Amino acid sequence: MADGINPQTNFVDEHLDDDKPPGGKEFKGATLQIDAPSTQNGEEPGVGYAGPGSNFNRNRPGSVIGRQSVRSTASRTSMRPGVIKTERMSDQYFSYKESNFDKAIDKCKEVMKDDLDGKILGKYLLTEIDHWNNEREKIILLTEGSILVFKYNFILNKLEEWRRLLLHMVDHIAIGDFKYPDKSLMPLLFRDREHGGIQIRWNKNEEPGWAQKWNPFCTTLPYMTFSHHPVLYNPKENETVTYNVDEFYEHLVQAVSECYKKKRPGEKVTILEGPILIESYASISSLIYNQSGLGFFMDRNGICF
Repeated sequence: MADGINPQTNFVDEHLDDDKPPGGKEFKGATLQIDAPSTQNGEEPGVGYAGPGSNFNRNRPGSVIGRQSVRSTASRTSMRPGVIKTERMSDQYFSYKESNFDKAIDKCKEVMKDDLDGKILGKYLLTEIDHWNNEREKIILLTEGSILVFKYNFILNKLEEWRRLLLHMVDHIAIGDFKYPDKSLMPLLFRDREHGGIQIRWNKNEEPGWAQKWNPFCTTLPYMTFSHHPVLYNPKENETVTYNVDEFYEHLVQAVSECYKKKRPGEKVTILEGPILIESYASISSLIYNQSGLGFFMDRNGICF
């Protein structure tokens, strides 16, 4: 349940609502559940795997909480085929210029609360895909107790909005390739949605209402969807943790597992491995929005927005 948005600040806090029974449609894909600690077969503590899609290599360097790594191994989630960002193209992103990302992190830290967040486990710059298929640049801080998601204006060095999701609220984490509905026209209009990412859900498997799905300004949807940042397609940066959604996923699974032990002992969070549905049917607006990169703060041939 969301407390809503303060009209003065556009800030959102999410809180767990435990009084509703699970329901809705079941995700079709491989599943695993995180529960008690396990160190068998070299697996990560607290994670058990099941299902035909759970054969990913999880013992990857640079994927352990607390490791001070700036490099990542090759991406597990699929990337757009044939896409390459040159250094010049990457320099168009204000987030990539000089120390802008570090400055932004310092600003974002100001909203943290020790009792809710705890220590920072990871800092990321990713792409969030909303329910209308629009892509936006977001800073993610993963902490011991929460996920903090920020919209940051890298041109003006200004924090514009943010939200907090407490880790013990998370009940599903999905990883896989994005898929449009069978009757969608988007595969014909938007060919470059041929890649993967992750989706974080706290809806207890309940589907959002019609009014939520069809309101482009709705901020109460019980899920968030992320993919790699475009800068990851720069060969120089394709092993950088900051832009890699896989690194965020690996650390998130471990952090949620630890949080469940403290906040929801005896309960389990489900990991889903399979297609992630993007419910967009014929959104010409998102086609224009995404191809123009309007969700990113960029230098557009001397015009900056």
